Amino acid sequence: MAISCRATAKEKLSCSSPFGFFRFSGLYFKKYFEVYIATGGTDVLRLLEHQKVDAICSDYNMQNGTGLDLLVEIRQKGIPVPFLLMSGDDDCLFKKQTKFYGGVFCCKTDYDLIGKIKALINTETK
Repeated sequence: MAISCRATAKEKLSCSSPFGFFRFSGLYFKKYFEVYIATGGTDVLRLLEHQKVDAICSDYNMQNGTGLDLLVEIRQKGIPVPFLLMSGDDDCLFKKQTKFYGGVFCCKTDYDLIGKIKALINTETK
């Protein structure tokens, strides 16, 4: 998912997941954000060529690599977009690696996922 933060419009959120987590939750997220859904890292990178987004939410497991691979590639390309990496596995190593590359880690089962995404956008865009 990807998010674009404007005071008068919904934030644009780009979601990437092969297993349907964001396809299902994207319907819920559309209440708060303008949502773009991709099935893998390649789709997200293609989206970023044509669309400005305010944040990316990525599943760790996805097509064409992992969400962490996507985060690393985005940072290597110099794209400073806020990045939320999510996994059902609340692994300490995932958290450390994500933070090292300038992203934020969140467990998919977090009760305040929308709040975390909004905080990520507000923190990174100010």
